[in-house]
Amino acid sequence: MKQISLDDLNRAELNNQPGRTAFIKEWGNFEFDFGQESTSKFYIVCAVIVEDSNLFQLEESLEKIGLTEEDQARVRTLNEIIQLDFNLILLIADKVRFFQDVPLTNFQGSFVKHLYDRLYKSLYHAYPTLHIAEDQTGVSEFQTGFKDYVGRERPVHNLFDQYDFDFVAGPDRGPSQLAEWISGTISRQLQGENTSDYLNILYWKILNIEKIPGDNAVNLNPAADNRKFNQDIADLAFRKARAYIREHERDEEIEKRLQVSFLKYLIFEAQYGNPYKFITSKQILSILSNYADTRISKDFLYRKIVAPLRDARVVLASSPQGYKLPISVEDISAYLQQTNSIIAPMLHRMGLCREVIRQQTGGKLDVLAEDEFLKYKKYFD
Repeated sequence: MKQISLDDLNRAELNNQPGRTAFIKEWGNFEFDFGQESTSKFYIVCAVIVEDSNLFQLEESLEKIGLTEEDQARVRTLNEIIQLDFNLILLIADKVRFFQDVPLTNFQGSFVKHLYDRLYKSLYHAYPTLHIAEDQTGVSEFQTGFKDYVGRERPVHNLFDQYDFDFVAGPDRGPSQLAEWISGTISRQLQGENTSDYLNILYWKILNIEKIPGDNAVNLNPAADNRKFNQDIADLAFRKARAYIREHERDEEIEKRLQVSFLKYLIFEAQYGNPYKFITSKQILSILSNYADTRISKDFLYRKIVAPLRDARVVLASSPQGYKLPISVEDISAYLQQTNSIIAPMLHRMGLCREVIRQQTGGKLDVLAEDEFLKYKKYFD
């Protein structure tokens, strides 16, 4: 009989999420003949995620607001809907770049399979237990293929972590219309039309944006002051973070899941927020608590998330202002200064303690002579 530990119980509590439903809509097509006017240059997948208890209220609110197609009223509508209770996960695929970067003849098959994989991982990582709504008026080619993909990829149930996606009948109004409207709205911005920055307006509703193909690092021009940007450091930090995400994205251990969430959020902030700004612990804890559906403490953030990531050689910058992916020597210096401000006083006190005892015993007792303290003895000697 399997013995259940306290760690098992804690993990079960962290993963005990309320019921949520994802409404998924797409914009664009799977064609790659860019000489044809009908071929879209982007493919956008928008998942509107709603707690089941909020579905009726969201539907009522959307009916009152109305999802206008008039560009002049679109910003006003966006500012109204971001006040409602829902979250977004977005896939934005640049088909032209995908065509250029992937040396394959079957572009469509490779492209669609990659979309399924990225959407599945994004949804699964954020919400291991999730309902996915299917339109009653007809399911798209993408959604049919995605359902088949989920059926093949879904993890095996275990005693506590009942990770699963269930496909359920969903209305073709309300959240479903919202997902379709948002994907279309984003397409207008990406196609270079004379629009407002719709993604920026939606910023606080977005849990994650998956860009396809993914960027190796933050998209920045080097600053005039070289201390503010270093391409080598930026590339290294993003490469290490993405490698860790790829390695642990499907881990079921709660600490690993939160570490991946933490890194994804740092990447998200660097790409779509302000890459020069440290993200406060309070803001990070809010995001991680939302993922875990339980309160994450500052101590947990450092001991179970940040420290193990650094042990795994992921390069992170930190300061009294928070955390970020480093993009400059200045960022690394901020971390070293913060660490030094903690370690230096402790080493000084350790040296004082050693010296007092040596003086009291006439030099006969050196408390740092033990094997476990020899590195400190060498430091002071």
